[in-house]
Amino acid sequence: MKTGGLWLATAMLAVSVAGCSSGNSSSAGENTEKLKTEISKLQQENKQLKEENDKLKADALTVPVNAEEDKGGVELIGEGAGTPAADSGSGQPVIVKGTPLVIDGVGEYTITKTSYAKKVIPSKPGSFYTYYEAKEPGTTYLAITLKVKNLAGEAMDADAVADMQIKYDNKYEYSTFSTMEENGGEDFTYTSISEIEPLKNGTLVYLAEVPDEVESGGKPLYADVKIEGETYRYIIVK
Repeated sequence: MKTGGLWLATAMLAVSVAGCSSGNSSSAGENTEKLKTEISKLQQENKQLKEENDKLKADALTVPVNAEEDKGGVELIGEGAGTPAADSGSGQPVIVKGTPLVIDGVGEYTITKTSYAKKVIPSKPGSFYTYYEAKEPGTTYLAITLKVKNLAGEAMDADAVADMQIKYDNKYEYSTFSTMEENGGEDFTYTSISEIEPLKNGTLVYLAEVPDEVESGGKPLYADVKIEGETYRYIIVK
């Protein structure tokens, strides 16, 4: 509204000046002075409105963060840092499913899946494939899938990628062995005869034959994963 008033006053001033030659010069001069005064007032108001508008914009850009939001921040693994974001409460660093653990110049390690099965088969079984079956009654396989990208300048031995130890209820320990997928997940092969070439990926599955109670008991369950001399805790059940 104020901007429109300024424009209208300016237009009236132009009309008045144009009509000075045909009207009373004294009257025209008074009208001109009045219009100048009005324009000056409108300009001042317009300046004040602009300053208020700029202040409102500046205030809108400052969004306060309340205490609850600040406490709820999620820590992330820094790019290339090679260290996890938190510890397990026991002083050990953790590795989290779906979150890559990057060790510069060595590898990128990501746990992608944890499952139980009496019979473990490749992710995309072909016509003929190797499988692993729990033989003892009342037992099943706990399978942890680890995807690895080799960031080193030479081939990585698959059987040296990681070691895993399972612990249930904070006292029952179970060892694991590993196998590696090949042909895009159509089959398994031995890690002892396999390598992962530089900048290529390998999918390893770590297997522990455990009592059925481990799956159904609901008690604390975790795997200690040793990679490059550092042990990381993978918490399965808190």
